Amino acid sequence: MTTARSRFEAGALGLVWPGGWPGLILAGVAGLMAIPAMAGDALPPPPTVDADGLVAPAPLSDTLSLDDVLSLPLGGQYAVVGARARYERRLAERQLTRSTNRPQISVDGRFRYVEPGELAVENDQHDDHRAGLSLRQKLFDFGRQRSREAAAEARLKGERLALLAEEKRQRLKVLQAYFDVLLADQRYQALNERMAILFIRYDRARDRRELGQTSDYDIAVFERDYQAVMLERARADADRRLSRRHLAEVAGRPGQLPRNLEAPRLDALFEREVPAVGKLIETALSEDLVLQALRRQRQGSESALAAARSGNLPSVHAEVNADYYTREGATRDPFRAGVYLEFPLFRGGARNAEIGVAQSDRMAAVAEMAEREANIRRYATELVEMIRLQQSTGQQRILALENYAELNFMRNQTLYQMEKAADLGDAMAEMSMAQLERMQTTYALAMRWAELALLTNRSLEAVLRGEPQTGAENVTEETS
Repeated sequence: MTTARSRFEAGALGLVWPGGWPGLILAGVAGLMAIPAMAGDALPPPPTVDADGLVAPAPLSDTLSLDDVLSLPLGGQYAVVGARARYERRLAERQLTRSTNRPQISVDGRFRYVEPGELAVENDQHDDHRAGLSLRQKLFDFGRQRSREAAAEARLKGERLALLAEEKRQRLKVLQAYFDVLLADQRYQALNERMAILFIRYDRARDRRELGQTSDYDIAVFERDYQAVMLERARADADRRLSRRHLAEVAGRPGQLPRNLEAPRLDALFEREVPAVGKLIETALSEDLVLQALRRQRQGSESALAAARSGNLPSVHAEVNADYYTREGATRDPFRAGVYLEFPLFRGGARNAEIGVAQSDRMAAVAEMAEREANIRRYATELVEMIRLQQSTGQQRILALENYAELNFMRNQTLYQMEKAADLGDAMAEMSMAQLERMQTTYALAMRWAELALLTNRSLEAVLRGEPQTGAENVTEETS
C-alpha cells in the first residue's frame, strides 16, 4: 500500500486528512451556530412532571379571597397543561420544519475486508475501509420551504392563542367554584339557623305535652318540619365539603382544600353600564382568542396548501463531500463539491394526496370559524340580556326580599318585647335567606360579566373591579 494517499489536502477546505477531521466538524458546528436562533418565548417554564404525574404547585392559602382567585397561577392545572403540551408540540414541529432548510452534516464509514481481483492495482491490499464527511445545503425550491415554514408558524401562533384562551376558561371555572363555596357556606348557615329554631320549638312542644298543653299530632308536625330541615342542613354541609374539593381540583391543587373564603363586594356590578349588543359582537369577533386561534389555523392550512401544490417543482441543493479510503481507485475522490438539481417526475400520487389533506384542513378551519362566529353572536346577545335582567328584575327582587326581612324582623322584635311572640327565629331565618338570595344574584351577575371579559379578551380584574381599561389585551402574534 502506498502511503502517499494516506494524507491529502481537502481541496478548497484547506484541511489535512485525517488530522483535519476535528477542524472540519468544528467548522460545520460553527456554521450551524451562525443560524439565527428562534425568538425566545414569553411563556413561563412548563410544569414539572415526575413519575407520578404532575407535581402539585404551591398549596392554596387557608384564607382565600377574590384577589387570590384572580391572581392564582394556573400553569399546573390539568387542562392548561394539556393546552401547553399542544403548544409545545407545535413549537417542535416548527423547529422540525425549519431544520430541513438548514445545513445537514453527516458522517459515515465502513470497515471491509476484500480479496482483490487479478486486475486490481493494489492486489495485495485486503483492507477496503472508508470514512466520509458530507455537508448538504438546500439552495432553492421555488418557495415550497417558505410555505411550509409559514404554515408551521401560523399553527404555532394559533396554538399559543388557544393556550391563553384555555387558561382564561379555567380561571372562570375557578371563579365559579369559588362562588359555589361561598354560596354553600351561606346556605348551610341559613339552614343551621332554621334547624336550631325548629328544634327549640319541637323541644318546647314536647315539654308542653308533658303538661297536657299540646297533642301528639302537633308534636308530629314539629318533628316532621325539624327532620326535613335537618336533612337539608346535612346536604348543605356535604355541599360545603364537595364544593371545596371541586375548587381545589379545578385550581390544579387536589387535596389542598381552603378553609376560609372571604366574600367579595361586587355591588357595583349592578350599576355597571351594559355594552350595546352590536358593539359587543363587533368587539368579540375581533378580540375573541378562540376565533383568533382558528384564524391562524386557517392561515396555516392555506400555506400548507400552497406548499402541497408546489410539491412536484424542482429543488436545488449544494453538497460537499470529503472521503478517506484505504484503497485507491479511479472513481474514488477524496473531495467533491457540486450543485445538484432534483426534479420529481412522478411521486405515486403523493402530491394530490397532500393537496387533499391541506384542502380538508382549510375547509375544517373555515367551518369552525363560521361556527365560532355564530356562537359569539348568540352568546353575546344572551350575555347582554342576562346582565340587564339581573341588574333590573334580579336587583328589585333582592331589594324586596331584604326590605321584607328587615320589616319582618322589626315586627317580630316588637311582638317579642310585648311577649306576644315566643322568639325571633323566623325573622332571623328570613334575613339569612335574603342574604343568600343576594349572594346568588350577585355572583350570577359577576359570572356573566366574567364571561363577557373572556369573550372580549379583557382582564377579569378590569371587569369585576371596575379598573380603568387601557385597551383590550389583544394577545395576538405580535405579543405572543
